[in-house]
Amino acid sequence: MKTSRALAPVVLSLGIACGATLTVAHTARADRYYVVYGPAPAPPPPPGYGGYGYYYYYEPRYALMLGGDVEGVVPIGIPRFNDGQDLTGGGGFKLRIGEQIRLRRWLRITPEIGYGYDHLFAANAVNDVIDDSWDMHRVFGGVRVAFGHVVTPVVYGHLGYGWRVTGDPDVSNEGGVAFDVGGALDFRFIPHLAFGAHIEYVTVDAPNYGPQWLALGVHAELLF
Repeated sequence: MKTSRALAPVVLSLGIACGATLTVAHTARADRYYVVYGPAPAPPPPPGYGGYGYYYYYEPRYALMLGGDVEGVVPIGIPRFNDGQDLTGGGGFKLRIGEQIRLRRWLRITPEIGYGYDHLFAANAVNDVIDDSWDMHRVFGGVRVAFGHVVTPVVYGHLGYGWRVTGDPDVSNEGGVAFDVGGALDFRFIPHLAFGAHIEYVTVDAPNYGPQWLALGVHAELLF
């Protein structure tokens, strides 16, 4: 009996200690802590090379540009001739090659060279057999500056040499310094392709009726 009474406090103490240990262990398992190391990473850019994804993420810094323009022509500043002839209008085209340089995602500069041809029709009151229309040729160099991603306003200018070819005996076939300045609106929905519409003013400083005209047309550019 004495031994049992002597062990009773020891057994009670062991029971209390075991209960406390289990309680602490259960509490320790219940308390969980999470450590966050900075914000979640940004999502990757859209896959593929289509549309906005290409012009926002994949467009190269440098690209070879091949361009072509088709346009209508309205002559301005040319007086009525002595034989009653008028230059009524016409049409033409331009071929261009250059290097597009993307300075920022929204800014592109394209130095370019090219050739332009425009035909100005003549309306002659006396119906002469001789063709009095004018054929205007130009070689030029200049630069285009484009702003934006998919819809891009453009301004451009060129300087070069132009010459006139005509069957009109009153007008000499001569040439001189050629200059143009214009604006365009380009659309870039398709990778490696830009297309749009433009308007420009052109003048050739040729002796004896230096030609001037407005050109309105459409154009396209391939980028490699």
